[in-house]
Amino acid sequence: MESSFAFLDSAFFTRAAVYPGSLGTFRYRFKREGWTGSGRIQAWVYENTSFELAENIETETFDWTEAGVEALRSWLDQKLAERGTQPYQIPYPPGHPDSN
Repeated sequence: MESSFAFLDSAFFTRAAVYPGSLGTFRYRFKREGWTGSGRIQAWVYENTSFELAENIETETFDWTEAGVEALRSWLDQKLAERGTQPYQIPYPPGHPDSN
């Protein structure tokens, strides 16, 4: 089975110093320090809320190398399997016409 994070490679992290993302309700965030080959990438996973409001945060730091990015993809796949995900939907209050 292909990784949900197969799009991540060393070049991906040159796009921004901080990168938030999600797969449905599975939230993640990356922050790079340094540069390719000698830098580090810190990754966080957290519940379906903003990073600033999250309480259930897990973090890990990886070398910014091909091997480090491979380890990051594996870690993210493991966390996705542990935490699960659902399609994102707007959390309307009970009784709202669009609530399920």
